Amino acid sequence: MHYKESKEHKIINSSEMAKFSTLCLLLIILVIICDERMVQMAEAKDCHKVWNCKGDNHCWEDCKNRYSGKGMCDLYTAPGVPKQCFCAYKC
Repeated sequence: MHYKESKEHKIINSSEMAKFSTLCLLLIILVIICDERMVQMAEAKDCHKVWNCKGDNHCWEDCKNRYSGKGMCDLYTAPGVPKQCFCAYKC
């Protein structure tokens, strides 16, 4: 009697292993598909625009509104040279 229970237990484990293996295979395929899409998105070209800075907040807002990017004014400039707003965005 003990032997039958043990044998049934092994059959259940084999069935569970088959389900688990199938699940693992599906997860691996899903990861590969998602990874390919992420690589395509990561390869988007970076573009930059520069214009005279009218303040850090203004630069940040203009860049965000015009190009959906991130803008930042120069921290330091040479005397007589106006600060520039550098806007980085995905093309």
